[in-house]
Amino acid sequence: MAGAMGATHHVEERTTSRGEWVVWVLLTALAELVGILLGASWWVWADGLMPDPNGLFWQICMLLLKALSGVPEGMVLGLVQANLMSRRLPELSIVRWTTATCVVAVIGWAAGSSFSIFATGDGGAGSFDPSVGQTLLMAAGLGLALGAVFGGVQTLALGGLGVKRWPWIVGNAIGWGLGLPAIYLAASGVALAPVWLLGAIGGLVAGALVGVATAVAFAAMTREG
Repeated sequence: MAGAMGATHHVEERTTSRGEWVVWVLLTALAELVGILLGASWWVWADGLMPDPNGLFWQICMLLLKALSGVPEGMVLGLVQANLMSRRLPELSIVRWTTATCVVAVIGWAAGSSFSIFATGDGGAGSFDPSVGQTLLMAAGLGLALGAVFGGVQTLALGGLGVKRWPWIVGNAIGWGLGLPAIYLAASGVALAPVWLLGAIGGLVAGALVGVATAVAFAAMTREG
């Protein structure tokens, strides 16, 4: 009887745990969807101000302006992640985590925007016109690098909490290495659908991929023993 009760309790724990990670993936995907839509809206508005910045000074100004697209994405994603993580890490600072996420998201948008900005105008590499395949490969490489940086900066908010940091860095590298190509692939279909719809599709797919990778990473971070 006691063994049966123990088995039942074990099943209930597994179900609850599995439900936690399903919620994690869904909320991460939704957060990235909203964040990408807000960020892309800002990016499109900024691009309309000066579609072809001429000269290094204006290119840098446009880069800084477009980099601010990372603020809404970082705020939404950071707040969602911090609230989910605080269930197992109640001492986690939501403010520190969200701030770190915003900072690294701004860096990511700046890196992503640099291709289009510095490939035009005086002194730019105007002859460089990558194919879709080349763009996806570059996006994957960029996603791996930025994902590792993304996770690394975020883990600065984990100081003193006694959890392993490396799974989060690896998880973000893998998640964004897969997710960023999805965003770029969606963006490449601009002639087929409205920008907002493409942003929604790319953000949702990328968010789901990042959600799965970070769910596994967080499970490894907080596993006892």
